[in-house]
Amino acid sequence: MKVAWARPRLEPSDSPGFETIAAPRVESDRPWILFVGNEAEALAAAASHEIGTRENGSVLAPPETPPLPVAVHRLKPPDLSGERTLFAPRLERAFWEGPFCAGSALYLLAKLTELAAEGEPLRFVATAIEASAKELVAQRGLASRFEIRRVPGGVDSTPQTSCRDACEAALADEPGSGLSLLFRASNLSPGRALTALKEAITIEPELAAAHYELGKRLVQADDLEGAVAAFRRTTELLPSFPSAWGNLGAALGELKRLDEAAEALQCGIALDPLNHALHSNLGATYRDQGRMDHAEARFREALRLAPDFVFGHYNLAGVLFLTGRYDEAIVTFETARALDPSRSLRQSLLLAAARLGSGDFAGALREYGETLGRATGAMKADLSAVAEWDLEQLSRRVGGSASIEEALRLVRSMA
Repeated sequence: MKVAWARPRLEPSDSPGFETIAAPRVESDRPWILFVGNEAEALAAAASHEIGTRENGSVLAPPETPPLPVAVHRLKPPDLSGERTLFAPRLERAFWEGPFCAGSALYLLAKLTELAAEGEPLRFVATAIEASAKELVAQRGLASRFEIRRVPGGVDSTPQTSCRDACEAALADEPGSGLSLLFRASNLSPGRALTALKEAITIEPELAAAHYELGKRLVQADDLEGAVAAFRRTTELLPSFPSAWGNLGAALGELKRLDEAAEALQCGIALDPLNHALHSNLGATYRDQGRMDHAEARFREALRLAPDFVFGHYNLAGVLFLTGRYDEAIVTFETARALDPSRSLRQSLLLAAARLGSGDFAGALREYGETLGRATGAMKADLSAVAEWDLEQLSRRVGGSASIEEALRLVRSMA
């Protein structure tokens, strides 16, 4: 597929009267501006005004507006030079449903960053219908890069076309390309997807998203060494993609290569400082290294960014438990439980141990009984073994006691 670029057919307007609702948190001399509203014409006028008043060079806009996940891979026409402004109307249609990185906000931002770093300045101006843009604006990684402005208007009735359908249509004339195979793999079973992704990489070895998706599939196949190699290659090809660093760190952590994992996760956070999951994963890495103060700080930052993040509360409670702050741990476990409809059995066992550490013997036995009573068969035996291990660790930390011995007898009796 060949993409041509031309000026968008927009008529500059007078000041559109927009309201700035979020300013970029990443300093850049190439501002990326997102206009949100409910009326397509008003958004077009606002974008046109921005382009018309700040334009320093070519305005790039696909004549038929191909979907951005496809277009960003074709944004290197050799005849373009000088400063450029890329205009992307209806940005909320640019993102894929589900966890497919080539259609994710953070991946497209990384691709745009790559284009901007090629030596020619790139500005990015986009519009999005507000009624469809809530998730778009809520993506913290996206909000940290864009200056977001709201344009008042009525309700838009433009028919919606999914990103998936638009990408498939745009790639219909090149079924054997690496990009087409990458997008097709998102709909395939794990085994067939692995084959398609490896073929895509053979055709286009520098297709970063294919390496990233391959890494995810290799994790599912329990090939962590292969996943590390795939994610590491992604970071080499697209170093500004925070999720690649995050997944690399997670895979390294599973392999207990903790120093490397921490380094990768730190790179991800530097690119996407508002991503609570990256902070939480780094906290888990610090915890596994025994750096409890650092772990606690990361978990608290994750909760500052996402107060309802269930496993952020569980992880913080676990660190408080490991450092002997049992009363604080109990409060934090209970906060997590109130947010957790599944009432995690593993975390309930830790809560029981925390109650025992705090001196609440009756509460601990009640917690053990209720938790193990919810399990059946092999799961109950496994949980009993885990609870026994927790109690042995607690005994080493606080010294043996009659309470711990009684709890051990209960746990063993319920196996």
